Amino acid sequence: MTPSLIRRGRAHVFGNSIPLDEGVMAFKYAIGRITDPAELIPHLFEPIDPGFAGRVARGDLVVAGADFGCGKPHIQGFIAMAALGMGVVCGSMPYKAMRGAISKGLPVLTGGGDPADWVSNGDEIEVNFATGEARNLTRDISVQLPPMAPVLQPIIAQGGANGQLAGWLNDHPAQRVAAGAASVLGSGIPVRVLSRRVAQSA
Repeated sequence: MTPSLIRRGRAHVFGNSIPLDEGVMAFKYAIGRITDPAELIPHLFEPIDPGFAGRVARGDLVVAGADFGCGKPHIQGFIAMAALGMGVVCGSMPYKAMRGAISKGLPVLTGGGDPADWVSNGDEIEVNFATGEARNLTRDISVQLPPMAPVLQPIIAQGGANGQLAGWLNDHPAQRVAAGAASVLGSGIPVRVLSRRVAQSA
């Protein structure tokens, strides 16, 4: 199923400067390099909202203020949100956090300003990430936000960077490396060949 650029669900509203570590997800999961969504989802926003995992439903959206996802750009929280089919609308987000979110297939809109201007916690909302239209269905109001950049939309539509790469390889089967073949560096030189060259120059 192709992930949609339109998400509809309840709004979970947060303020400014919500960090990824000890905000979106406890730091121990980043240190432990946990990437299994089933293990991460029960702990989403646990440091600042212990009851979040019990309220969130598939397709819900996070609406936050400025600097959402600040601090170290660990991706555990984004993995959990993407697995739930969520989306994020915020005032702003650091570049590295944005990169991590998009790579995991989590749609993000920035430029949302103060959430209090159009949404309250628990309101039902619908966000079109392609057009930037955000509708508060509970209040029957709409706001127009800057849309997601067109270059990012196919990444979300394919489920993130891994999905995009899988799609590209399906379209270019000759580029696949057979199991057991030498891996290739960015230079195009097989690792075993490069290793031999390094050894000879020593």
